Amino acid sequence: MSAVPSPPADLRAPNTSTLPAGSRLHRIHDSRFGGAAFNPCLGRPTRFAPIVDAQGRCVPSLYAATSREAAIFETVFHDVPIAAPFKTVRLADVLTRSHSLLATRRPLVLAELRAPDLVKWGMSHRELVSAPASEYERTALWAKALHDHFPRLDGLAWTSNRCDPDSAMLLFGDRVETQALECLATTEAGDEVVLAAVREAGLRAGIVLTV
Repeated sequence: MSAVPSPPADLRAPNTSTLPAGSRLHRIHDSRFGGAAFNPCLGRPTRFAPIVDAQGRCVPSLYAATSREAAIFETVFHDVPIAAPFKTVRLADVLTRSHSLLATRRPLVLAELRAPDLVKWGMSHRELVSAPASEYERTALWAKALHDHFPRLDGLAWTSNRCDPDSAMLLFGDRVETQALECLATTEAGDEVVLAAVREAGLRAGIVLTV
């Protein structure tokens, strides 16, 4: 039986926060996508994507974080087992990713998925935000329910699992228009600046890049 409950049909409105215009966001992303480009439901499942809307159409998604380090931990180091005695990430996986710095051009309304906010729904942080990858099909149901029930939401926000107290977020591409995000800079995959940042973050957690 799954440890992640299904969202109720009468889901209570989430607590929300507003990310001000001019906020800086960091992305570590597949280099095939532009810095401010949304993922059109491609690739393997993640915690809150892919989802489709009430009409069955893909809801493009964009993950970001409030610091470069958090973006690294939420992507490159996301699946490194915490209990592993020797923690590694393949260098080849890092070389497919770029770092982009974004700025919001308008305020964004985000559903808060932090521990106190989840209590409102009788849930714990562990059940939704810290659930393992085997539960992603069910955690994504919560993203879909929030998207479908509350049309003023631009996305979701939570405390990074691997890099607290920084925040991570997912933005809905059918709500956040192209002009709402400005890509200030992109450091391409393989750049020494990106590699140095990944190695520095890994050093903090005892994670090593291997060939």
